[in-house]
Amino acid sequence: MQRALEFVPPLSAAQPSLGWQTLIDLHDCETPHLDDVTWVRAAMLEAAVRAEATIVGERFHRFEPHGISGIVMIGESHLAVHIWPERKFAAIDVFTCNSALKTKAAAAYLTNMFAATCAKTLCFKRGEDTGEAVTDSATVPPGVVAMGPETGAGCDELYIDTDTESEGHWFVSRGTIAQRQTAFQKAEIVDLAAYGKALVLDGDMQSFESDEYMYHEALVQPAMCLHAAPRRVLIIGGGEGAVAREVLKHRSVERAVMVDIDGEVVALAREHLAGWHCGAFDDPRLSLIVGDGHAFVQSATEQFDVVVIDLVSSFDGGPAEALYTRDFYRCLKSRLSPGGVLVIQSMECHAGTWRDHARVRNNLAGLFAHMRSYQLFVPSYGCPWGFVIVSDEADPQAALPSAIDGVIEARGLREGLRFYDGRTHQGLFALPKDLRLLLGAA
Repeated sequence: MQRALEFVPPLSAAQPSLGWQTLIDLHDCETPHLDDVTWVRAAMLEAAVRAEATIVGERFHRFEPHGISGIVMIGESHLAVHIWPERKFAAIDVFTCNSALKTKAAAAYLTNMFAATCAKTLCFKRGEDTGEAVTDSATVPPGVVAMGPETGAGCDELYIDTDTESEGHWFVSRGTIAQRQTAFQKAEIVDLAAYGKALVLDGDMQSFESDEYMYHEALVQPAMCLHAAPRRVLIIGGGEGAVAREVLKHRSVERAVMVDIDGEVVALAREHLAGWHCGAFDDPRLSLIVGDGHAFVQSATEQFDVVVIDLVSSFDGGPAEALYTRDFYRCLKSRLSPGGVLVIQSMECHAGTWRDHARVRNNLAGLFAHMRSYQLFVPSYGCPWGFVIVSDEADPQAALPSAIDGVIEARGLREGLRFYDGRTHQGLFALPKDLRLLLGAA
């Protein structure tokens, strides 16, 4: 089962397009409000707001005995809906002549509000002169991958992780293992043919069974190995339990505190992602707190040797954004013991996409004696991923491979690490020239 299915045709070298059209089919909607025109109107208007569209009008109508049609007119075009309550189905059409609108945010909001079990999305350009015409529903537009019985894959077997309106990654899915609408997000665990299990939050892929060890070792181990004797560790986020797993590999750790706002995601991980946490939730050294990481740090008096932040990427006004601010980092510094190390998941990081990473750096600038960016290519992400590590004592970039290997041997970690060692550490911090120039000028 899929959450979002998007086919994005390639850019045309002929006439530029007049706009983007997104068609969203919401199946098996569980909301009890499918025949409530007031509720539907409010949901569609809010979707337009979340898309950052300019609302200029609206009209909604309830049919007898049931069914609703409606349209929100926006300065950039429209959002329309038709609902068949008896089939628990809603068809939504979003057209915009402004590619900067956040149509993905609108689609995710409506999927969650309608509590759709399955959401299928078709996204394409309108008015683009390609020299070829689409005349009926059986015609496959140029550049669109045809998926059906003749290809061995039905549409319900595709899971699309959309980055922007013009880019995304598709995965063949073998089905949904579990899903839950929590108080904060829609959480899913899907089974992908190429990468195994994957955790998905609000339609965004988080980590994959086949290569999560690369990401989590790269996030945790440089900070842990840079500290001379990490005994107390704070983890903010990391609901899968894999960050805790990496931290607890160090026998010197006496206490690890993990704070995650979404206990239901943690519960899903405990049940279905044993390969991620490897029993870390049952380690007596781990104290799990379900709550707001920002509030915890503000009220805590305990000092920590290492702090690891593994939150969803967020500069979109969501609840996690408060944990990417300079004020929060300043407060975190007061929770670090002398010689402490802080490391932060800092989003996609390469010459094509680097501005969010730079914002993390800018919010940390001047707070610590040493600040370094590092990155690794995660195969399932299809791009390099970035981290920022800071400390007043240790410069991570100056650590020699032999020194890192010595720490790994002394702590008995060599057999337990699949990705990280001294040479890997050195490579992580060897950023390419174009990215160094961009980050240096930001």
